[in-house]
Amino acid sequence: MIASLFRPTTFHNAVSYASVFQKSLLSSPISSILLQPGLTRGFKVRTSVKKLCKECYIAKRRGRVYVYCKSNKKHKQRQG
Repeated sequence: MIASLFRPTTFHNAVSYASVFQKSLLSSPISSILLQPGLTRGFKVRTSVKKLCKECYIAKRRGRVYVYCKSNKKHKQRQG
């Protein structure tokens, strides 16, 4: 009995324990949030930017021209 406690685990047992641990981590609700892509919209990078609606406004920051929109987040653009 005591000898079995100190016996080194075989590679097969180590893999099975790791896979069980990994499956339990991936099934948790926190990991599902972490694995999702970002929920923020990025900028469309264009050579020439313009306002797409009346809510859009232009901002010049760090040497670049940005277009932001208060009503539609899809209108975000960056001149590049």
